[in-house]
Amino acid sequence: MYRLVFQNAVAAREPVVVELPSLVIGRDVGCNVQLVEPGVCGRHAAIERQTGGYYLHDLDSGGGVCVNGKPVRESRLASGDELEIGGARLRFEIIHGTGGKRQRRPIDLLQVLAITIVLLVIGGQVMLLSSMFSEERPRKVKLETALVTHTDQAATAPAEPMATNPLALSEPRPRAAAVASAPPVAEPAVWNRMIRIARVDRSESGGTVSINIQAKAQVGERELSTGAVAICVQFAALDGTGSKVVWREPSWLPIPQWENFSTKSFAVRFPGAPREFVGFVVRTYYRKQMQDIAATPPSLRPLAPLPLLGGAS
Repeated sequence: MYRLVFQNAVAAREPVVVELPSLVIGRDVGCNVQLVEPGVCGRHAAIERQTGGYYLHDLDSGGGVCVNGKPVRESRLASGDELEIGGARLRFEIIHGTGGKRQRRPIDLLQVLAITIVLLVIGGQVMLLSSMFSEERPRKVKLETALVTHTDQAATAPAEPMATNPLALSEPRPRAAAVASAPPVAEPAVWNRMIRIARVDRSESGGTVSINIQAKAQVGERELSTGAVAICVQFAALDGTGSKVVWREPSWLPIPQWENFSTKSFAVRFPGAPREFVGFVVRTYYRKQMQDIAATPPSLRPLAPLPLLGGAS
């Protein structure tokens, strides 16, 4: 199949798509393609489809036929060839597929039935999985048996107001505690990371240090209870002498509206100069149960004072 694109038609014409094995071009109304340009004879030329391709023939016209500017009596055509038939210029282009309107295939009732059955099976599986995940299931908790008493050596320092805690901290804590002499802290059991810490990045710009926390909610409930989510950040810093590491006051992040199985980003600025920055510990909670923890450097994780959660079980 091919088409003829008119280059200098007297009036604008759409390309002609040809599927016929033989096409006659000329001025006569009986020709397959009628041309009215000067120099075009009644039956001027023909294009025939043969085993080796498409061929242009001059039908003993008086005006002659040219392919790509060369006069010919017969010539094998290639896609993109420029044809001159009398005063008319056309471009020959081979195309694939079927021209005109495509015939609609008859509807196969067996195929329709099979597709319907497959869709019903898939829909039933989706409903089954949805009902399974929406049910409340008991969660296994690994209990910590080792309890270590944490002594706060900075208890004599004046206490500052605590940040607002969505889980209601039971009592204020002093601003800083010495890390070098503090024993490891016994952490509560970490559940199944329903508020998972995806990553934490540190950045420094304009004389300030910030961390960006990406947390993903993936609770086994139908909807996430935003009011039951809490995220705590604790920064470790050098003291005024630069010889001891102390903990800054825990910072509880405000939690925005949050949909289950989605990720939120939280930016937290270090309350001090970059030269004082040592590291941080981030903990996430859901319904007053710790879900995940991240620390940089990791050696800070067992040393960070545990924030007190009022009424936590």
